[in-house]
Amino acid sequence: MKKVVIAISVILTLMVARFASAQNQADEKKFGISFRGFIKSDYWYDSRQVVSAREDLFMIVPANTLPDKNGKDINAHPSFNYSAITTRITGDIKGPDAFGAKTSGMIEADFSGVTNGDINGFRLRHAIGKLRWEKSELMFGQFWHPMFVVDVFPQVISLNTGAPFQPFIRNPQIGYTRFIDTYSLNLSFVTQRDHASEGPSGALPNYMKNALIPNVHFQLQHKTPTRIWGFAADYKVLQPRLVTDNNYQTNETIGSYAFMAYHKYVNKNFLWSMKGIFGQNLTEHLMMGGYAVRTVNPDTKIETYTPTNHLNLWNYISYGQAVKFGLYCGYLKNLGTTHENTGRYFGRGKDIGYVYRIAPSLSFISAKTQISIELEYTAAGYGTPDTKGIVQNINETKNLRLLVTFYYYF
Repeated sequence: MKKVVIAISVILTLMVARFASAQNQADEKKFGISFRGFIKSDYWYDSRQVVSAREDLFMIVPANTLPDKNGKDINAHPSFNYSAITTRITGDIKGPDAFGAKTSGMIEADFSGVTNGDINGFRLRHAIGKLRWEKSELMFGQFWHPMFVVDVFPQVISLNTGAPFQPFIRNPQIGYTRFIDTYSLNLSFVTQRDHASEGPSGALPNYMKNALIPNVHFQLQHKTPTRIWGFAADYKVLQPRLVTDNNYQTNETIGSYAFMAYHKYVNKNFLWSMKGIFGQNLTEHLMMGGYAVRTVNPDTKIETYTPTNHLNLWNYISYGQAVKFGLYCGYLKNLGTTHENTGRYFGRGKDIGYVYRIAPSLSFISAKTQISIELEYTAAGYGTPDTKGIVQNINETKNLRLLVTFYYYF
């Protein structure tokens, strides 16, 4: 009888151990990484030379008139190109709970490189981790700047995603979000890496690092299944120089701010979204702006600075599913610098008074494949900035881009 009891005990122990092992294996299968992404190929034609990134794939504005000795516009020459560099792979990560929170992560990369010299280079787009509690969330890593707003951006076909009217920038950051019913409050601290502010030594993240203050962002958002709206405030400080051209140490900084409001409405096949930004020194967002030298000490060459001011507006609508029509409209206005300046600028578009764009598109979607056609008409008003950065004697240049894009999602 004793042997029977021992045998039964051993069998039960083995069964429990096997069940526990199976349970642990089942739990482990819940965690790990799954991949998704797309193969993407773009084909485009421009009616004139353009100011752009990534071998013209990322179109910002048409280039200014550049006369030759006979007065003919050199930049009026058209161009075309093909590219598959924005083919993308994303890894979604799930892990066990930690600190009483659900954990998740995401890693994303493509082949567009960090600069034109690095085209086809495999580069990091996003790398984030999240801790999600019942009413709050902590996010850390590299992701879209909070001004991009992942829930409200123009779903155009072009890689520029609505720039220069819409922010286009990814940053190292840490952000905390508090959820209150259908509202959320976000506070983020952001630095710069691939997308950096302009300065005396070019576009570098050093100007923010030397200022010892991260870019601070605060955002309020309301979100329901059919409607999203929000407001945001953003502030950053840069230190353009550590030493002057006359070898004097300098601690002069330039502070700048931005305010943003946005709205999105979705109802079955219809989508309408819009955003407005009043901002200073937004050049790192691939928008117009920057700052100018306000004063220069004649002996030490110590400089003070003044920011540019720009108003940016865009509106986007789309309708359909298998066949989808989209229309994007954007407008920006250069409002000059806050103070009079010496005429030396760091940034983009100091001689552009305004830009506007109209971009209709048509997409055909079947299962995992999408074929899209977009016409992008962009006009920029070039001129000469006065002592307060207001552009005078404007001459308008225009570009028409025909873009055809193929997607295969996986």
